[in-house]
Amino acid sequence: MHGATHERGLNPNIAPVEEAPFYALRIIPGDIGTFAGLKTDEFARVLDELDEVIPNLYAVGNDMASVMRGTYPGAGITIGSAMTFGFIAAQHLAGHSVE
Repeated sequence: MHGATHERGLNPNIAPVEEAPFYALRIIPGDIGTFAGLKTDEFARVLDELDEVIPNLYAVGNDMASVMRGTYPGAGITIGSAMTFGFIAAQHLAGHSVE
């Protein structure tokens, strides 16, 4: 029998992992929202691993790295930055200067 059993029987979510390829990812627990999103520049453009702009890709809110620099002080903290950087990204996309 494959998988784990408990009082209700076989758990379909737990089974042996037997065939490659295997992949892993780091998961950092947080509450309610994220704090380790995509790295962006001052116009909300997403940056790659060399800190170069990825053309036509923007991120705001929970999708962008926290403006709190890796912390998540409480629920709703991404709302203000989402509104601000959403506005900045829209202005940048429209070719308007944001000052």
